[in-house]
Parts: sequence; C-alpha cells; structure tokens
Amino acid sequence: MAHFNASDVYFGTYARFVAPDKKTGAALGGPDNAVGDIGTIEWQLDQDKRQQAWLKNPYGALIGHLNPMVSHTLAIYKAKGWEIRYVLSFTAYSDDVARSEYWGEAAIIAFAPRYAAQFEQFLSTFASRAADGLRPDPDLNSQAVEAIANDPSSWQPGAKVKIPQGDGRTAILKDHRTLHDKLLDQARRKNPGCYVIGWAFIFAVIAGVVWLLHSMGLF
Repeated sequence: MAHFNASDVYFGTYARFVAPDKKTGAALGGPDNAVGDIGTIEWQLDQDKRQQAWLKNPYGALIGHLNPMVSHTLAIYKAKGWEIRYVLSFTAYSDDVARSEYWGEAAIIAFAPRYAAQFEQFLSTFASRAADGLRPDPDLNSQAVEAIANDPSSWQPGAKVKIPQGDGRTAILKDHRTLHDKLLDQARRKNPGCYVIGWAFIFAVIAGVVWLLHSMGLF
C-alpha cells in the first residue's frame, strides 16, 4: 500500500454532546442509548443558521448536538465525502445553580471511503472495548492508522481515557454496557430465551425494590 498521511485517511476524537431537552436527556439512561452503540451524524441548522452536528442513535432518534467547533470540523469531512460515525462512551446529568443538563461524550470517528472496510472493522472492535467501559483513545497516531488500513485486526487499545468531570454536581448515568443492555441486545436479535430472561431480570429488580421498601416499613 502506498504511503499516506494519517490525516488524509482518518480522524478521531472524543466530543461532548448535550441533549436538547429533559425528555431526550432522560432517554440517555435508557436501553436505546447503550455504551458502545454505533450511531451516525445528522445535520441541522442552529439558531445562527450554521450547520450543527447531531448524534443519531441506531434507532433513529436524535440524542444530542455537538458544539460549533466540532460541528465545523465534521462538516469539512462530510464535504470530502468521508464516512462519519460515533461510538457512545458515557452519559451524565449535571445540576448546578446556573443550569442543569443531560450530556455525555462520544468517540467521533471519520474515515476516507476508500478504506471503509478496514475502518468499519476497527470501529466494531473499538465499540466492543467501549462497551466494556475501557474508553479507548480514538486519536490515533500515524503508525496506528497505517496498521489498521493494512490489517484492522492488528489494532489494540492503549491507555484508558479518563471520564472528564462535569460542571457542578454530576451523576454518571452509564459508563459501560450493563447486563440489561446485553440481554436486550440478544432479544433484538430475535433470541426468545434472552428476551424472557431480560423480563425476568426486570421483574426481579422490581421485586427486590418492593421488598426493600417493605422491610424499611414504608408500606
């Protein structure tokens, strides 16, 4: 394969997104937004008539928007015809005197279409690591990019990237793929046994909460 500059082939970074309202934000803790999910980017005009990048989850819902700087960067890659994906990393809720908001971070990954097959395979591996809560670094050096373009299976994640602290009082909603998320994955793949187990798990949790409240004398 001919030599190439990494920036001509690949772009990756973590980016913060913000949910537009409480209803959308509350869904960030739900099963349709699991850590490790791979989604796409959709474009809408912001209040200043600029192209703003929104994260669109695998089920067609817009879950939050990126800031103007990241949106501008991705718009350039879009104009070049690159593929752009996101991998959900974690979701959170912050509350302080000035404002409260649901937010999170996603790994934003863009790549040249001529290497789509290689980077789609890398993306799948990256998402699997993210689902385990490892937070691999998507900002790859030139050697890693070239290695992936030659053999995507050769990629191994480096050091874990720490979750940033939010403003004010912050609660992390999800930072890994939960057992419930994994059971729902199986159910969505038409696995009836896991579907039944998933509902049994939910009922068991509810029963446990009811028992705990009863033991505390609340009813």
